Amino acid sequence: MKKPKYPYRILIIMAILTVPPIGATQLGWYLYDQQTGFDYGMIIGTFSVILVAWLMYEKNWREEDED
Repeated sequence: MKKPKYPYRILIIMAILTVPPIGATQLGWYLYDQQTGFDYGMIIGTFSVILVAWLMYEKNWREEDED
């Protein structure tokens, strides 16, 4: 699979780091309580950071495109 262009990679990384943790926090807060929502956000945030680190270092997404 071909890598997306550099600006799109940055947007994807930003989305991975913000949308799932915030969504999990809000959903857990709404369905359960404040502490559970915070816990869900922290758990999903940890997995998001692991995924982004894998993309950046193993898939070499941190390097700019060479034209």
